[in-house]
Amino acid sequence: MTKILAFDLDPNFQEVIKAALASFGYEPVIAADGYSVLPLAQQHKPSLVVLDYQLPVADGFEILSRVRAVPEFASMPIIFASKTPKFEIEMAIMGAPGVAYIDRPLDARQLKDAIEGLIGKPVAAPAAAAPMVIPPPGAPLGDMPGAPPAFSGEADLDGARDGVIDLD
Repeated sequence: MTKILAFDLDPNFQEVIKAALASFGYEPVIAADGYSVLPLAQQHKPSLVVLDYQLPVADGFEILSRVRAVPEFASMPIIFASKTPKFEIEMAIMGAPGVAYIDRPLDARQLKDAIEGLIGKPVAAPAAAAPMVIPPPGAPLGDMPGAPPAFSGEADLDGARDGVIDLD
């Protein structure tokens, strides 16, 4: 499962983002403080980090710099979730690649779109493949159990017949 690391000082916001990430199909990893972001990133190897930008000790840009100073995380995508106006963040990061911004309070759709814009949709475990039904030689293809009805060659122009392909 794709892991996403998140940090915010507000415990309520941490719970909201944790629930949102899990509902999108990602595995949330929540940092207790700004100092644990880098160690957790090294331990869990997340695909992305979500941070508040305005923090009392070190702002989000400083945490971004610390994370990206590690060679394996040099291009780690980051989403800033903040009440800080977007233009202030844009001025501070000056077009840093792989950085997105979402407003607070959290809009789950905006978060999901930002994540998918940076890393794509979550990678789920592969589903078990359905067994392939191979008809014996000479058997009509539509007569196999679980197979779609055989194509009769007729068009269903008015949509009134079952098992006939509708061409209109």
